[in-house]
Amino acid sequence: MLRETAPVQAGSYYHQTYLSASHNWAFRSRFPGVDALFNAFDYGHAKLYETLWRDPQSPRESLDEHQFHFITAKLLRNPPSVPLDEGAIAPEWEKLAPEIAAMFDWAHMLHRQIYDVWSDDRITDSRKDAKVAEVIRYYKSRRALAFSSKPKNMNLMEGQPYSLAFRKRFPTYNGLIWSYHWLQMTLYEALMSSPEVRQRRANVDAVVGHFWSLLDSAPAKLPSVMPQSAEIAPEFSARYPEAAIIFDNLHSLHDVVSDILADPAIRRSEKRRTLLDAAARYRDDTSSIVSIEEWREMARAMDLAKMGGPAPIVR
Repeated sequence: MLRETAPVQAGSYYHQTYLSASHNWAFRSRFPGVDALFNAFDYGHAKLYETLWRDPQSPRESLDEHQFHFITAKLLRNPPSVPLDEGAIAPEWEKLAPEIAAMFDWAHMLHRQIYDVWSDDRITDSRKDAKVAEVIRYYKSRRALAFSSKPKNMNLMEGQPYSLAFRKRFPTYNGLIWSYHWLQMTLYEALMSSPEVRQRRANVDAVVGHFWSLLDSAPAKLPSVMPQSAEIAPEFSARYPEAAIIFDNLHSLHDVVSDILADPAIRRSEKRRTLLDAAARYRDDTSSIVSIEEWREMARAMDLAKMGGPAPIVR
């Protein structure tokens, strides 16, 4: 049934690519090594979902040892230079919830377009805000896919019957996913750190270096608390709160999807409905909404060190 209905229901989620702009691919051009890491990150998420959907009883070793070793010792060391076809890596996951896969792809594209704006030295600092606002508007124009730019209560992620199921079963792989999110957000701090090109590059290198230190000391130093944008990327979050909130909601839904797939109490026949219900709450502007100050306070109340620590940059 899922194979027959999912593609039909996903028909309205047609492909849409980057907003056409002069800054497109600037990040890939200037930081090809980091850009390639993000291609590998997509593999990590997709492989996780495919593993849990194909075999809900997957043993801890399948992800925390076998996949973790492959990703950290091989894939991330030699990441692909082009984006991966997640449908080839996780075909059954994409048949199960193509709408959510499209939501993730669309938000990841927003990440890349903001990196592009801040990597394009032709755009003056005073014009970057307008460019970022433009790509955020473009992102939000796809209401069927766009995450809400309203902050959500952590209860939506951690107070549901299925909450914590994944991190309890697969703590090391969960820390790997959170280290991805740490790098994605602290990279903004590095790109925004200095008007001087050499210093920015040094800060990008420092952030990537810290990311490797988290992995190399795994599992001891992997994040044990979900990285919160307002704490790990305070300058970016203050300057672009809508984007920071979108990314927090994106990262929260990544966790929720993992929990739903990992929770044996949810019948297989109910997984798709539960996933789509959760995704809808992260798109709407009414479910579990908190104020901006409450969102910042939630981040402050958590331990920055347990999130991966601050971005190691020099301003």
